[in-house]
Amino acid sequence: MAKEKDRAAKNFFSDPKIFSEFVNLSLFNGEERIKAEDLREIDPVNSTVFTKNKSLEVLVDNLYDSTVKESDENVYAIIGLESQAYSDKHMVIRAGIASLLIYDNQIATIKEGEKLKPVYIIVFNMLDRKWSNATDLRKLLSDEAIKVFGYPLVNAGYYVLDPHELKGEKINKISKPLKLVLNIIKNQGDKKELLSYINSEEAFKNLDYKTAKLLETIMKVDIPNDGGYNMCKAIEDIKNDGRFEGKSETLYELTHDGVITKEIAAKKLNITVEKFEKDMKAYFNK
Repeated sequence: MAKEKDRAAKNFFSDPKIFSEFVNLSLFNGEERIKAEDLREIDPVNSTVFTKNKSLEVLVDNLYDSTVKESDENVYAIIGLESQAYSDKHMVIRAGIASLLIYDNQIATIKEGEKLKPVYIIVFNMLDRKWSNATDLRKLLSDEAIKVFGYPLVNAGYYVLDPHELKGEKINKISKPLKLVLNIIKNQGDKKELLSYINSEEAFKNLDYKTAKLLETIMKVDIPNDGGYNMCKAIEDIKNDGRFEGKSETLYELTHDGVITKEIAAKKLNITVEKFEKDMKAYFNK
C-alpha cells in the first residue's frame, strides 16, 4: 500500500500547476512565487539528466527545473519532491544523496564561469500523523563532538510539507485538487471530521482521475466513476468498513519505526507474531 500511495502521488504531482502550488506552500508560505509555466519536468528515471547508474527513482518521485523572474533576471533552481506514505528515518540521507547526484550532473555539464543551480528537496507527509523524522543531518550529530570539532562542512536536509501542521485558512487558499488532498490527509485520523468534510465539499462528487486515484490509496476505498469520480458514493464504505480505521496499517508503521514491538502489535490485532510479520512484510512490499 505504501508504494501504491507513492506512485499515485507521483502521478498527481506531474501536473505543473499542482506542483507549483505545492512548492509555494512549502518554500514561500503560500505566496505565489512559482507558476506552472516556470517549471520544466525532469523524469528522475527516463531522462538525459541521469545515467542508469545514477537514477533518482528510489530517491525522489518528481523533479522539476524552475526558472523564476526576479528583478528582471532569471533565477534558476531544481526542486525535487518525495511523497512519503510511511515514516523513514533514513529520509535525510536519501535527500542528501539525491541532492548530491543532481549537483554532480550539473558539475559534469556546467560551462566555465557558470554557477550551479541550488537544489531543494521537499517531502510530502501522507501519514495519518505528524512527521517526526529529522529534517537536518546536523540534528543527529553528537553535541559533544560538535563542541570539539564544530559542524562538518557536509550537511544534508530537506523541507517537509506536513498537512497536520497546516492551518485550515492556509489550505483553503489553494486550488481544489491539492486542497482536497491536504484536508483528507489532515483529517484522516478522525473519521467523524473526515466524513463531515467530505459531505461539505461539493467537489468530491466529480473528482478528476489523478486526484481520485491518490485519494483511493490514502483512504483505502474504491471511488466509483459515474461520469466523474464520486467520493460521496464511497462514504458508506468508509462508514461501514473497518479498513479505514487503519489500525493494522498504523501498527505496521509504529513497529517499523521502533515505537512498539511486533509482539505488542500482534496482540492488539489478536494474531500471532508470525502472522503479523508476514502481513507487515506484504504491506511494505506493495
